[in-house]
Amino acid sequence: MAGQYSEFLSYINRYGVAKTSHFDLMIPRVLTGKVNDRFFFVNKVMALRCEATELPGRQIISNDSKVYGPTYKTPYQSIYQEITLNFVETTDFLIRDFFEQWMSGIFNPTNNRLAYPDVYRYDVDLIQYDAAVDTTNDTRASLHPSATWKLYNSFPTAVNQMPVAWAEDGLHRVTVTLAYEWYILSAGQSPLNSESREKNKSPQQPPKGSARP
Repeated sequence: MAGQYSEFLSYINRYGVAKTSHFDLMIPRVLTGKVNDRFFFVNKVMALRCEATELPGRQIISNDSKVYGPTYKTPYQSIYQEITLNFVETTDFLIRDFFEQWMSGIFNPTNNRLAYPDVYRYDVDLIQYDAAVDTTNDTRASLHPSATWKLYNSFPTAVNQMPVAWAEDGLHRVTVTLAYEWYILSAGQSPLNSESREKNKSPQQPPKGSARP
């Protein structure tokens, strides 16, 4: 039992753990120069005020096939699930206004015209940091990125309602649903060797077989 306990601690110390609180969101300034300079620093504001989200997932859809013998699965499509972003809102509703303007640029609410995809789709980064803190820098401590999810051709599909009530004195939170076409996972500070890391890295090319404007 003592040997198993020591082995368990050894693997924990070697590979570490990933903490849900060590993440960062990077959304480009998609509206700068298109609306006004109100959104010039909105990407930094959103990075500091995104209190919760999900690391993206993927599902392979398959059909039941049978030629002779047992039934087996035949994959035919990948589905990339939408993610939800939760923000603590500013006093002037900067984040809500940003996503409202972005969505209006996709589908104009006045004339009901749909924009071209290359106008409103942007790449978004989700970064997971290592639990260990680097204190070698004398000025400030820093975290090392352990993995990065790059979400290609992203755009918001929904901004949820924000409840108000006299009986409560809480904080306003903005919930945004973000769609994307595909993602690439890149490992940053993995404890695995470089050979294993290359084998397990997501493909660096976009998925084939889908039509894009």
